[in-house]
Amino acid sequence: MPSIRFRFNTECQLTIEGGSYEEAYLRFKDFMHGETPISTQEGLEICPPEDPIIFFEVDDQTDYNTIDNFKGDFVEDIVANCSDDIQARIDHQAIR
Repeated sequence: MPSIRFRFNTECQLTIEGGSYEEAYLRFKDFMHGETPISTQEGLEICPPEDPIIFFEVDDQTDYNTIDNFKGDFVEDIVANCSDDIQARIDHQAIR
């Protein structure tokens, strides 16, 4: 299952899975905009970071990519900030 791991300057790390990379990203976008909580566990509140810099890895990638200023757009935030081989993986998965 495609997954994207997001990391913040606070050393907090969050892995989101979805039916596609874009679906995982959209779940993260909803979290960042305060529309959908990441956890429904009572008493546990996870808030989006205040710093606009976000790091992310796609699946088993071993180095982080950087989103300098979260825009809320899959192509601008994820695809444009990945290496060519990761972009090809995302494109291949989107075709399915």
